[in-house]
Amino acid sequence: MFTQTPARDLADHYDRMASNYDKFHRRWLRHAGGEAQAALEALVRALITTDTDLLDAGCGTGTLARTLIAEGMSPAKMTLLDPSDAMLARCSDIPAVQVKGRLESLPFEDAKFDIVTCAWALETVPHPNLALKELCRVVRPGGVLCLAFCANFPARGLADGLMRQALLWRGSGQFLSHGHVIHTLENAGEFVVRSVPSTGPAATLLAKRKEKIGTTSIAV
Repeated sequence: MFTQTPARDLADHYDRMASNYDKFHRRWLRHAGGEAQAALEALVRALITTDTDLLDAGCGTGTLARTLIAEGMSPAKMTLLDPSDAMLARCSDIPAVQVKGRLESLPFEDAKFDIVTCAWALETVPHPNLALKELCRVVRPGGVLCLAFCANFPARGLADGLMRQALLWRGSGQFLSHGHVIHTLENAGEFVVRSVPSTGPAATLLAKRKEKIGTTSIAV
């Protein structure tokens, strides 16, 4: 089962911390989640083509979107979603479609996107199982879901341990069971899941939706 599930909706929490989020998040990446973030970005870079429709679910302040646009991805092919008005306001400089919405009830039709990314957002929702099902639902056959999240792996040392305690103390999320996330994705029935190696209390997963006859897939 998922562990330490938050008992409250964190959208208001992230509204309040939006102006300082990037500072805290850079510290998290430096000391704990950097390898998982690098792995996710490498996956997306390898998979993107000029025709790729991408959803960044839980886009936060838009850091990933800016990185991809700077590397040549068209913002016209990108959709940013977040439940926090303040976080979306921090994305106002990004000329992509921006949607306020929750991971547990994505406001999109089935099989809409070639790539769905969800970095450091799954652990912030009250119902991760439902969020995973929704993320899977909007991936096209042959497309992929790329996840990076706080995982219940042992801390590597003092810095990892302190970052874990800081996240829990601030009430910013939880540490999910790596095995349970994989199990939930595999139980979706149409996904092949690969774990990308990284260290620290964080994980990166690639879930590819199986193709249907006559569809074009993204090679992985």
